[in-house]
Amino acid sequence: MSLFLIGDSITLTLLVLLIHIFVYYVYNLRTNNIFRRIGMPGPVPIPLLGEMFNVMRRGMYKNDMALVKKYGKIIGVYEGTAPVILLSDLDILRNVLIKDSHVFINRRTIEGAAGPLEHGLTVLKDEQWKNARSIVSPTFSTAKLKAMHSLMNDVSDMYNERLLEYADKQEIFDIKTINGQYTLDNIASCLFGIETNSLKNENITLINHLKKFFNFSFVNIFLLIIFLSSARLANYLGKKGYTFLPMDSMEYTTKIVNQVLARRRQRLERRNDFIQIMIDHEEE
Repeated sequence: MSLFLIGDSITLTLLVLLIHIFVYYVYNLRTNNIFRRIGMPGPVPIPLLGEMFNVMRRGMYKNDMALVKKYGKIIGVYEGTAPVILLSDLDILRNVLIKDSHVFINRRTIEGAAGPLEHGLTVLKDEQWKNARSIVSPTFSTAKLKAMHSLMNDVSDMYNERLLEYADKQEIFDIKTINGQYTLDNIASCLFGIETNSLKNENITLINHLKKFFNFSFVNIFLLIIFLSSARLANYLGKKGYTFLPMDSMEYTTKIVNQVLARRRQRLERRNDFIQIMIDHEEE
């Protein structure tokens, strides 16, 4: 008798699972027909993944160029199951980014962002984004950017010294690595008030954590695909603490930035960088 009950239970479970798969397939099929119904050209999406597989395989830039070459300047693609219009028509782009920018407020967002990124600039929407933009935009005025010039000069001096060292030793070096360190030092110095000095191979712990944000493992790529494929699943995983970004690196860099903020608010140090401008705005 128990065997029949177990068999019935397994059959019922499989039946429910098959129904869910069928319903999701029909929903996915209908969603993926949006661009086809309005006559917009674009690649046939891979179920659940959309165009993400090709993006991971080729890289976003090369994949976008291949799509534009094949389908034209207005293309319908899918990031996971989310429909996205890829534009390369300059007139339309000008309208979207300038003339009608008030209509196109929100950016591409990835659901399920956790930790400090949950309220980051790239995930804010509607009124929250408008408020944040009103604070951030003045930061990028010509005068404010010129004030950061000395910080960039310091990093450029280290860059030149590093190149001269290689020249004196007649040593072969990887220019991509050096330029990456130069970029990292500039971003850390001008935006976050942190002296990474990666060009001098200092602050190795911090540098290694920052590099993790750009080195995606298979597991992180898999999680990114899941986050793009299903908003509900992404939100669930986000609440459970899962993310496609390295949590240990997020926690470490957040701690460093909070330490910088604490020193600035106590007026223990002051620099002409992005964080200082934000603090000054906060105190006004």
